[in-house]
Amino acid sequence: MNNRNTPTYRLRFFFDHGSGACLWCGNEVAFEKYGAGPLDAEVYDLNGKISQEAKIKLPESTRQKVLELDKLYSESLNWEDPAGGSKWDKSDWDNFYKLTRALHEEISGILGDDFEIIYEQV
Repeated sequence: MNNRNTPTYRLRFFFDHGSGACLWCGNEVAFEKYGAGPLDAEVYDLNGKISQEAKIKLPESTRQKVLELDKLYSESLNWEDPAGGSKWDKSDWDNFYKLTRALHEEISGILGDDFEIIYEQV
């Protein structure tokens, strides 16, 4: 932790369709340490093998929640008309936001005081 007892790393929390992740750099210090792209997802090669480990490792149960919510979020998009409206109604979105807020709290607790996790799922 830094000398001012404030979080060192600021991370952004949001899902991006099909990324398999919800954590992204939110300040220069985080970017210098972790670089660009999703922080909590592995990168796979064309043969389906991991070519890059996740930059931030989450417990397996939490990782599974990330993957489930990423899949769920991808179902909100009308893939035949991505610029059109969502396939979800208000209750679907309310449920998704409830689940993402709980996951946000869980990840914030896991990563601890050196991290500030900003909820940006809108």
